[in-house]
Amino acid sequence: MPQTKHCFAGHSSNDFIYRDYKNEIYSNSECNMCTKEHYLQEFGTWTSGNSDIDKVIQKSQSSLINRDRFTMNYNNSLQWIPYDDFYDIRHIADGGDGFIYSARLRKGLKWYWDLNKQDWKYWVYYRFALKELKDSRYDLSEFLKKNIIVNDSDYINKCYGISKNPLTQNYIIVMNIYDYSLHHYLNCWDLRWETKIDLLLLISFGFDNLHRKNIVHGNLHSGNILIEIIFGFKNVNTAQITDLGLCRLENYLKSNHNSSNNNNQNNKIYGSIPYIPPEVLRGDAFTMKGDIYSFGGIMYEIITTQQPFVDQAHDTYLMIDICNGARPKVPDIILNWIPEWYLNLMYRCWSDDPSERPTADELSNFFCEISDKLYLNTVDNDIMRQLGIADQNQEKAFKSQSELFPYPNKHPQSCYISRCIHTLHGLHDSLDDIESGKSSDPNLLKSNELI
Repeated sequence: MPQTKHCFAGHSSNDFIYRDYKNEIYSNSECNMCTKEHYLQEFGTWTSGNSDIDKVIQKSQSSLINRDRFTMNYNNSLQWIPYDDFYDIRHIADGGDGFIYSARLRKGLKWYWDLNKQDWKYWVYYRFALKELKDSRYDLSEFLKKNIIVNDSDYINKCYGISKNPLTQNYIIVMNIYDYSLHHYLNCWDLRWETKIDLLLLISFGFDNLHRKNIVHGNLHSGNILIEIIFGFKNVNTAQITDLGLCRLENYLKSNHNSSNNNNQNNKIYGSIPYIPPEVLRGDAFTMKGDIYSFGGIMYEIITTQQPFVDQAHDTYLMIDICNGARPKVPDIILNWIPEWYLNLMYRCWSDDPSERPTADELSNFFCEISDKLYLNTVDNDIMRQLGIADQNQEKAFKSQSELFPYPNKHPQSCYISRCIHTLHGLHDSLDDIESGKSSDPNLLKSNELI
C-alpha cells in the first residue's frame, strides 16, 4: 500500500511516533500518529479499576509501535475491553490460577483510526481466549509489562488486552485461541518423527525468543504450549508458548533472590513438581537453565505421550528423589522408536548441573538443522540415520499393534496444574518429621486440589 507524506490531520511522515519509529501514513486514510492521539484522547473514558493496570495499558498505547503491514499483524498496544463486548462465551478448562473460556468480540479489536470515517477501524478475529484470574496474588500489571516486551515475538501467545467480569470482579486476560494444548494434541495423534521435530523446533524457537529478551518463563510444561493444526490434517501449523504469569527478567530474579534472602534460598515456589529443576526444588532461583530442564520434560512427553511421573504422587518424597537424580523412565518397549542422540539430549536437559544443560539457542539451531534435512530428505550423518530407523521401528509396531505399551494409571496425587510448592530448604527443619509420619506433607494435594 503506497505511503504519503502528510495525512488529513496535518501529520508528517517525518514525525517520530516513538523513539526511532517514524510515523507511517497510508493512502487508505491511516496515520499512526492519529491512531496514537485517539488512544490518548480516550484515556479518561475507561478504567480497569486498578491504577497500576491502567498505567501499563496507557503506556503501551502511548508508545504505539506500528503493525506489520505485510502480515496484517495487529499492533502491539494493549486495550481495555469492556466485558459486555464479548458474546458466545464458552468454558474450555480450569487452570491453576484461573478459568479459560473462548468468546467472540462484537466489533473486534481497535486496529487504527480511520480518517475518512472518523472512527476506529476494527480487526476482526473469529474467537479469542479469555483467562479469568481467580488468584488475587497474580500480579497482573507485571504480567502486562512482560507481555509488552514479547508481544512482537514469534511463537509467544499474544496478549491483546484486559477485561473484567462484573459478576466475579475477576480480571480477564484476552489472548489468541488455539486448537489444542500440547498435552491434548499428543493424545490425539500418532506422530511421525517429522512432526515431533517440528514441535520441538517451534517450542525451542518460542523460549529462545524469551531468553533473547532476558526473560525466564519459569513455568514451562505441556499445558502451557498451544498447538494450531493445519485444517483437516494432523500436521502442526504453529506452536505458541503461553501463560507468562511467572515470567521474569533473569537479572531481576537473581537480584531479588539475593536481596530478599540472607541465605539466598526460597521457601516456596510455584509450578508443577515434575517440570521444576532440582536446584529450584532445593530453594535456588529459577533461571534460563531451569527452562531448559522443563523442556526436557516436554521432550519426554513428546516421545511417550505421557506426562513425567504420571504414576507417582507429586509430593516432597518425589522432590527428594528428583534432587537425588531420579528422572522419568522411558518404557523399554519403545526404546527402539527413539534415536540414541534424542535420549542423550533429553537427559542433558535434565542434568542436575545447570551449566551442563544446553542453551535455548543451541536447541533451536539443532532442531532447525534436522527439520531442514527432513524436508529435503537428506540422510548424511548418524543423527539422520538413527531418525529414519526409529521412524521405521515405530511404524512397524503400530502396524502389528503387538508392541504398543500399556499406559500407566495416573496417580491420584499427581498434579500438572501449577500450585504453591514448599521447597526442601523451606521444609528443612521438618523433613525428618514428614518422613517419620509425625507431620503431614504440605506438598500433598489438598482435597480441593484433587483433579
